[in-house]
Amino acid sequence: MNSGDFWLILSMALVGAVIGGITNYLAIKMLFKPHRAIYIGKWRLPFTPGLIPKRRNDLARSLGKTVVDHLLTPKGMQARLIDEGFQMKVNAWAKREVFRFIRSDRTLRQLLSDLNVTVDADVLHTKAAARMSRQMEKQADKEIGSLLPLELKEKTDDAAGRAAYHIQQMLLAYVDSYDGRRKIQELVHSFLQGRGFLGSMLSSFMDPDSAVDKIQPVIMESVGAEGTHRWLHQLLADEMDKLMKKKVGEVTGTIGQDMVDDAIRQVLRQSIPFDELLDTPIHVYMENIEDKVVEEKLTFLVQRTLRRLADQVPVIMEQLELAKMVEKEVAGFPLERVEELVLAISNKEFKLITYLGFLLGGIVGIFQGIIALFI
Repeated sequence: MNSGDFWLILSMALVGAVIGGITNYLAIKMLFKPHRAIYIGKWRLPFTPGLIPKRRNDLARSLGKTVVDHLLTPKGMQARLIDEGFQMKVNAWAKREVFRFIRSDRTLRQLLSDLNVTVDADVLHTKAAARMSRQMEKQADKEIGSLLPLELKEKTDDAAGRAAYHIQQMLLAYVDSYDGRRKIQELVHSFLQGRGFLGSMLSSFMDPDSAVDKIQPVIMESVGAEGTHRWLHQLLADEMDKLMKKKVGEVTGTIGQDMVDDAIRQVLRQSIPFDELLDTPIHVYMENIEDKVVEEKLTFLVQRTLRRLADQVPVIMEQLELAKMVEKEVAGFPLERVEELVLAISNKEFKLITYLGFLLGGIVGIFQGIIALFI
């Protein structure tokens, strides 16, 4: 082989290498550029825009389908949710947050303020009273007894018996007291004075004070008798039964709606101190809750919640329409950023492809030079 043949093969190898390398380099660049179609008049320049910009929508659609079918699958998500390690992590996080909350010095008012909810005790009392009043108006045509729990209605007879015993004891105490004795004396004097001549004659034979000594024990015996207790018990039971059969509207009408509303407000203010409740720290409400109980209940709740969530994963993913979500995000991604990401991941491989183009082009050039020598 003379020097001319050597330079021929070398020149063809260099030309082939340059062509192969530049061709691969341009092919890689044409994946991304140009970003938009280039027109000369009405004629669109071939291979514009680049492959990825041109097939951007198809790429986004395909990527969305790939993510749903092979990456974020319902089975994969379910397996992750019921994984023991994942449940332990969620449980530890939930336990930390719950204990931080129940041991907080913050008040209910502060917590509501964080949610942009302003709470005023007077407003709460007014709203609660108004709600109760509306409920009473709705029940106006119903009997009072029909609104009471069965257990409470069954106890009305016992309540009447206890009330009768209490009234009987109060009467006995009064009759046996100094005031009771004076009242009996007044009644005896009044009785005798109201009888004219007969009363004067009786007064001459009977001292009113001694009459009181005889009458007072008789009254006490009569008041304390079992028959009196039964009479009082029956009387109260009958009145209670009459009250239970009265309609709500009839009772409120007799009392007066304004008085009923005012009574409701007063009861609410005395029984529900909203200001005190709102300004009490959270940990005060939780101080009787044992840590062990919280941990046990919380662990059970986390496990059950994750399992229920795992059962609903297919429905949730279907409602989320992940494929369309990914497609939309990819379609709206800037092309420059897509190019940067791909090059950041595959820049080394793209360089190797370019170098391979140089190598293969050079090899092809060498073979072409050898063939040219024989021809």
